[in-house]
Amino acid sequence: MQSLLIKNGTIVTPTGILEQSDLLITENLITDFGNAIEDTEGARIIDATDCIVMPGIIDVHTDALDAEIIPRPGADIPIEVAFRELERKMSGCGFTTVYHSMHLGYKVAEYGSRSKYKRREVFETVNKAIKGDTLLNNKIHLRFELTGVDAYDECLEYLEKGYVDMLSVMDHTPGQGQFTKAHFIELSIKSGKTEKQAIEEYEERNSRAVIKDDALANMIKTALSNNISVASHDDDSIERVITMHELGVNICEFPINMETAVYASNIGKHVVGGASNILRGGSLSGNLNIKDAVLAGAVDSLCSDYYPPSIIHAIFKLHQEYGMALHQAINLATLNPAKATGIDTFTGSIDIGKDADIIIVKLIDNMPMVLHTIVKGRVVVSIPSNISYNEALTA
Repeated sequence: MQSLLIKNGTIVTPTGILEQSDLLITENLITDFGNAIEDTEGARIIDATDCIVMPGIIDVHTDALDAEIIPRPGADIPIEVAFRELERKMSGCGFTTVYHSMHLGYKVAEYGSRSKYKRREVFETVNKAIKGDTLLNNKIHLRFELTGVDAYDECLEYLEKGYVDMLSVMDHTPGQGQFTKAHFIELSIKSGKTEKQAIEEYEERNSRAVIKDDALANMIKTALSNNISVASHDDDSIERVITMHELGVNICEFPINMETAVYASNIGKHVVGGASNILRGGSLSGNLNIKDAVLAGAVDSLCSDYYPPSIIHAIFKLHQEYGMALHQAINLATLNPAKATGIDTFTGSIDIGKDADIIIVKLIDNMPMVLHTIVKGRVVVSIPSNISYNEALTA
């Protein structure tokens, strides 16, 4: 592989900024960075003048793949096509590592999608695609719904087979977590149900069996024994954080309120919030404003959740509008998620010896546009930096 020399960029390290600096990639690794690196190996040159050179974004939770496979209820796209096309989209958003969050045991989502695909077919096809020739570092984040008692053994099977790199345990039963009883009934009425129908659905969903106690502990133990990071989803109380922490869960994902986020952070858990929440200016469900939690130091990592471009924009919004140091904002989407999932020894920051997972970003009208995405030293997106925005769109 030809060496790659990035010249004259603003390089973002975990602790600060290096102005007008160069970065050398040899094979698939970062081998040098700093001022005026001399090209001694006939490297390919990328001019990063007036651009930001930063680690590639690591997204630990994106629902984009399920949405790409089934963009409308009943509209099934071939899984292999959806996977490849999503890679292209996400590479343009600056992602170099993606944990595709794929649900299992979530009957509401399965019925709503009206898909012909069984979840087993989705997981097995995506796992096969990930092991092939890909643009990005792709991984599976299995989102297990705790009311999915019929899918329990299937989940354990995927954990044992090596399909999964991250597990999160979810419970979307209304009345706790993301939706209070009042909020659930309100949304149900807005969707066309009568109040009586909404209450009946609430009661039915609360009557469903839930995986807990020994079964839940066994699931988490199985994940941890296979070196799989585990997150709890929509924690709404300190008591729930404590319960999950005692089971070995090391990530608190989408805390519902500030008290929960602060407590989880204080006991050493990684706390993940949605970048879409920051970009939009708040929660869709009226819960925690992630911007406030980030600025308070209670959220250390961002994920895209339902809108992949949100991360790159949230980073720069935190920097430009709220005064967060650029390197600290970038750590939220790079080094910190890498630490949460245990991959920080080889990616997530610009450090000598790490994989060359790097993006080059130019601000146009104060909005970030990804010009180059480099994954393990291979350029997968390339737009010249000395052209206009309209030209870039057609490059």
